[in-house]
Amino acid sequence: MNYMPLLNASPAIHIHLAATILALALGAFMLIRRKGTTSHRLFGWIWVALMLVAAISSFWITGLRGDGFSPIHILSVVVLVSVPAAIFAIRNRRVNTHRRVMQIVFFSGLVLPGLLTLLPGRLLGRLMTDGLALLAQSSLALAQ
Repeated sequence: MNYMPLLNASPAIHIHLAATILALALGAFMLIRRKGTTSHRLFGWIWVALMLVAAISSFWITGLRGDGFSPIHILSVVVLVSVPAAIFAIRNRRVNTHRRVMQIVFFSGLVLPGLLTLLPGRLLGRLMTDGLALLAQSSLALAQ
């Protein structure tokens, strides 16, 4: 498996990837744990910071082939608008609105784009398919 494309990627891609992976893990944890606690608020602020870093850093990652913005950048704008809206909602004690917006941000800002990055031809998609091919070859070799 060739990791060189990822290792040679721009700092924006490294920052974006680190922020999104951490936000995905923390967000999944936040969705299943008890809400309204002090730790929920602390982890929530960390998650918000990670999401904002991920959204902002995406604007230095241009297009599917490095040729400008792509439709996936719309999701970054959605995150930049929705996260402050969710904070505003909880500050005004609109818990259900806060919950819905945060869930929408998690799925539309992390899960959906994450799946799109795994498409063939994309950097992470290539790494994933190369890794699965290597795993399949290793399994076949062990089975013989």
